[in-house]
Amino acid sequence: MGQEIKHILSKGLVRLISIGLLAVGFNQLYTTYFLEADLDDHGPMLLELNKIADTSDVIYFGESSNFTTHPDDYNTLRISDNIAVKHPNYSFGTINHGAYHVGMFLPLVKQVQTTKEPKTIIVTMNLRTFNQDVIYGPSEANLRLASRFYQPTLPILNKVFASLNHYDNRSGHERDLLKWKAWTYDTLVSTDDSVHFKVNTIRRWCEVPKFLDSAGVQDNAKRQLADQYIKAYAFQIDDSNPMVQEFDELLQVAQQKNMRVVFNLIPENVEDAAYYIGDNLVWLMQTNRDFLVERYTNLGATVVDNLELLPSKHFLDRAVIPQEHYDAKGRELVGLQVAQVL
Repeated sequence: MGQEIKHILSKGLVRLISIGLLAVGFNQLYTTYFLEADLDDHGPMLLELNKIADTSDVIYFGESSNFTTHPDDYNTLRISDNIAVKHPNYSFGTINHGAYHVGMFLPLVKQVQTTKEPKTIIVTMNLRTFNQDVIYGPSEANLRLASRFYQPTLPILNKVFASLNHYDNRSGHERDLLKWKAWTYDTLVSTDDSVHFKVNTIRRWCEVPKFLDSAGVQDNAKRQLADQYIKAYAFQIDDSNPMVQEFDELLQVAQQKNMRVVFNLIPENVEDAAYYIGDNLVWLMQTNRDFLVERYTNLGATVVDNLELLPSKHFLDRAVIPQEHYDAKGRELVGLQVAQVL
């Protein structure tokens, strides 16, 4: 009986070694001939990170707020460039991509190698990305596919998992249903005696008539923009928010790698939020800001609170949609605020 068990174990060991060697061989083949093409299609930021990580003292992780410009801008410097020019003795690297959020930055931070000299990472913290519209957004499946290719494991495994849809690949229809459920049932609660919500869900708030003239006719353009502000900011952040959970993990990973972490809480158009909706919405934006600043300061990050830094005139898309795209002066002011903490 003992000999039979030894025989079975030896055969099993040989098979495991064979499987392991095959996996290593396939991984080498895939990495050599196919990985770069897949990253070009699905994970371009990992290619960028591999180019700049070793030589950068500071790495800035951003989205379109970092690089969006206007034809009338007096310069095209990004936020990260405006930080870098204030610290010429540091080597700066920038990782940015439109529509990215912390869920994309987290696996990239995991890929940064630990070095003897501690690195600083500056991570964009966009208040709007904590809302239901982004969490259940139609592009989220594609973003999570990219995130799969960024995971710090054998590239061939990432390819296999992506091929098997082993990531959050819920359809746009599924996500729409979850968003509408959140907009219908997530209830706003005031903790301030001076703040009251006569309508306490996004759906009900959007149904309220707005900008009526003396004849009771709505200004549709203003009303539509007002509803966009409600959808963007009428939510309350707590520990259960998936973006909070990913920021928590990112900070933990970075601290384990002996990195200094700076969260750049970028500006929102608070001035227009007050104009189109009122003080209740501004209160929500401010209390969400306070939650994030307090939480991550207590956890050991440096949080640069730029939420109310810019007046409306510096926002490029203010007549169309609430979004974090700034003119040259706005990008300069944000960069200066971050540069001052380095």
